[in-house]
Amino acid sequence: MWGYVRDIWQGAKSIVVGHIVTFRNFWRPKITDRYPHGNADENWQPGPGYRGGFALLKSDKEGRELRCTACMSCARACPVGCIHIEGEGKGKERHPVSFYIDMGLCVYCHQCVEACPSEALTMTDEYEISGTSRASLVRDLAQLIAAGEGQTEVSRVL
Repeated sequence: MWGYVRDIWQGAKSIVVGHIVTFRNFWRPKITDRYPHGNADENWQPGPGYRGGFALLKSDKEGRELRCTACMSCARACPVGCIHIEGEGKGKERHPVSFYIDMGLCVYCHQCVEACPSEALTMTDEYEISGTSRASLVRDLAQLIAAGEGQTEVSRVL
């Protein structure tokens, strides 16, 4: 009987304490960042080791061919299965025909980058990854190649 009364008392006490905290913070001045451009430093860049978007790297300086051989190592290493690859060709002539990453499913764990034997896949410092629909979160082969333009080495997590 007394345990039941004690539980009711503790429940009522926690509700009152919660209301006191809420009421106290209700009168404090509000601090809201007007994302993305309300901040004084609009050109903010993420620090080293940031895991943002993805990019596919090319094998030579002229950027003629991809390093990716469609070996499926990155797709197998992905814990959520957000990478889908279709390749064609044999041996050194093998290349991806279809390659897409669903950023809506990605947990940004970096395991796909670490698993890639040819160091073809990397993560960029792209900060704004959000989209207005689920379809806009899917990065296809052309978008991944465009994101890799100018990059020559794989980003390493610190």
